Amino acid sequence: MDFYDKLRDIRKLKGFTIRELADRSGVSAGYISQLENGNRGVPSPDVLMKLSEGLNIAYTELMDIAGYLEAPSSDKVYEPGVPVNLRRFLRENELIFDGMVLSAEDKEWVERMLTVLFWKERQAAAKLEPEEK
Repeated sequence: MDFYDKLRDIRKLKGFTIRELADRSGVSAGYISQLENGNRGVPSPDVLMKLSEGLNIAYTELMDIAGYLEAPSSDKVYEPGVPVNLRRFLRENELIFDGMVLSAEDKEWVERMLTVLFWKERQAAAKLEPEEK
């Protein structure tokens, strides 16, 4: 299976149409279509970065699939189905959201928002459970 087939498979696995991936990545739908049909060469690392953000997959994974990396990428540490400590993940990784690299302060705010969100969820669930006597 070549890069083009793998790109199409990843997009479909994520449930995106070509248009949705274009909107999410900033890469034109026509170019994505040409890539998937094998009518274009392997895209540049810059385009792969945009596609990785749009597909929400590791940049190194796409770089590996495209043949830019010779050794297996180290970003494949996290395996599907294995729980990841989100608090640690936020603190220990460089993160990008909508093309913007998150600063330490940004990541702290994300962590605070998640803490509040899940605290509210736990409080609501506790109110629904019958009290133990």
